[in-house]
Amino acid sequence: MEVKENKIEFDLQELAPLLIANKTEGFRQVGEKILNAILEKEFEAFIGAGRHERNEERKDYRNSYKERQLKTTLGQLNLLRPYARSGKFETKLFENYSRIDKALVSMIVESYLKGVSTRKVEAVVSALDIELSHSTVSNLSHELDELVTEFKTSPLRSYYPYLYVDSLYLKVFNGSRFVSKAVMIAIGVNEEGYREILDIAPMESEAVSTYEDFFDGLKERGIKKVDLIISDGHKGIKKTASESFVGSSWQLCSVHFKRNLMKVVPQKDIKTILEEINVILHSKTMQDAIDYASGMASAYEISHPKLIKYLTKNLMDVLTFLAFPKAHHRKIHSTNVLERFNKEVKRRTKVVGAFPSDNSVLRLLVPLAVDTNAKWLDRKYVSWNNLVQSDEAEEEFTENF
Repeated sequence: MEVKENKIEFDLQELAPLLIANKTEGFRQVGEKILNAILEKEFEAFIGAGRHERNEERKDYRNSYKERQLKTTLGQLNLLRPYARSGKFETKLFENYSRIDKALVSMIVESYLKGVSTRKVEAVVSALDIELSHSTVSNLSHELDELVTEFKTSPLRSYYPYLYVDSLYLKVFNGSRFVSKAVMIAIGVNEEGYREILDIAPMESEAVSTYEDFFDGLKERGIKKVDLIISDGHKGIKKTASESFVGSSWQLCSVHFKRNLMKVVPQKDIKTILEEINVILHSKTMQDAIDYASGMASAYEISHPKLIKYLTKNLMDVLTFLAFPKAHHRKIHSTNVLERFNKEVKRRTKVVGAFPSDNSVLRLLVPLAVDTNAKWLDRKYVSWNNLVQSDEAEEEFTENF
């Protein structure tokens, strides 16, 4: 990082390896350097001259530095507080530090490194009396674009037994106005049992053609075989999935299934109906589930015809997971693994509000995906070596259904 005139310039060749090697220490050092730069600029304004600058308008002279430790949410920062010969220099940085600390973490880390719009970044920087050039933000964006390109073009494995597909909606500027765009996300479970976020793609909508394009993109990067595709019940996805990956099965997410089913059930009966649906979903075999569903249909056919119509139409799709290893059932009955990632995405995008472009969406989500993939390498999601797993081990990863 360099301070040039009234601008702070970041050296990504220094910054990126530091953050990758040790994020906690990396962010601490970034914060330390930025605050020291702010102190220096504040002191230069006080004495009327920069370091080693000959200036007839100089008001005072330097008189060494003293170290000061400052505890922050980034850790303890070692700051060099400058002193003037007159001894009258008093920095405003420390009295306002709580405001700067919050802004530094949320704006510098989230915005610079993850692609929030330049205008928002500059507005916060301006409030901190720092001038940051548009070119600096653009250079950081270009660096992130390289990460995005690598993520979206890197070869994928040819076989993923399980593939989760879902979407979330974000506000994105389309050139003339802000619109709601579907951001498609795919997570695969490979043959070794590890999860991996495979792709993220902003799309105009969840149309059939959108899913076709999304699946085609995965195939172009190397995927040839998928055993089970788990998703919500969006119109057209079942057909598109089976045509894109011939020989695959489709699992209707059990959580989405229950949410939609509850829309046709009177409020007073929801608890009872849910208990019965859960008996079906917890069946040990496909036949047990079908038998119980048949009894339920007979009991509610007259009093709740819409319920039975929906149940009959979607029963086999929501029970597909029963044909796969029992030890995997809690992992493949729903898109919970994707919902948890989406929740983290929403937490981060909440402070952004709206994105200036599709690229800015990817600059935020792809680093999160890369980081998540690295964390997931710590432990397998499923195992084919030992298919007898305890309930306790399974509960650690997934929600009940």
